[in-house]
Amino acid sequence: MAQFYSAKRRTTTRQIITVSVNDLDSFGQGVARHNGKALFIPGLLPQENAEVTVTEDKKQYARAKVVRRLSDSPERETPRCPHFGVCGGCQQQHASVDLQQRSKSAALARLMKHEVSEVIADVPWGYRRRARLSLNYLPKTQQLQMGFRKAGSSDIVDVKQCPILVPKLEALLPKVRACLGSLQVMRHLGHVELVQATSGTLMILRHTAPLSSADREKLERFSHSEGLDLYLAPDSEILETVSGEMPWYDSNGLRLTFSPRDFIQVNAGVNQKMVARALEWLDVQPEDRVL
Repeated sequence: MAQFYSAKRRTTTRQIITVSVNDLDSFGQGVARHNGKALFIPGLLPQENAEVTVTEDKKQYARAKVVRRLSDSPERETPRCPHFGVCGGCQQQHASVDLQQRSKSAALARLMKHEVSEVIADVPWGYRRRARLSLNYLPKTQQLQMGFRKAGSSDIVDVKQCPILVPKLEALLPKVRACLGSLQVMRHLGHVELVQATSGTLMILRHTAPLSSADREKLERFSHSEGLDLYLAPDSEILETVSGEMPWYDSNGLRLTFSPRDFIQVNAGVNQKMVARALEWLDVQPEDRVL
């Protein structure tokens, strides 16, 4: 009978150690050194000291979590979102925008082994034009959860606000929650997507059970009162247009249509700048043919 060897899992003692962070990795985690290897610690910034416990110990690196922060970086900021630290959507609201951009530029330079001269950036808040919010019915409270997944978990963070969304979408959050929470079918809702296109605002609702006529009327009234284009998705293959026409957005003077399920860049401002930079580099001439 064949026998297979597997390395023993390294156990951690949960001993508290003191570390000094000197860098950020590409995911925004603080990087320190301990026992001759890299130690990755979420929530810490360069120039910060902290007491931490090791949560995972590998041969080449280790991971830890903060027990107590002993000093603050001059580039630490107060997170704007009340869900930061629990919600899995954002990782660096505690860092200044300048530090975020510098660390991402450095990470890209390491990856490409080439100096990055300029980071293409736009406004740090109110930029995200698309959001997919998970929905979950809680039988004990008979309430509907609506939000994003927790970091490293399938649990849902009930999101009341999200400052990275474009203002129109953020303002819709409590209204969408109230509407969906009043439906008879709320036990069978999967997720809702909100998209801000140039043509208008879209709402795509994934439901796993048929809608009653009363629920359908509620959704139609809601979409009409809020000026939304409404789409219903009873399964992953079907998308029913209840109201609205083919959505579109502007891109460098062009009107581009897309299906509500198509991928579009969530940051419209950065996308415009990236397209403009690509066109500049291409330097297309009238006699050129682009494939």
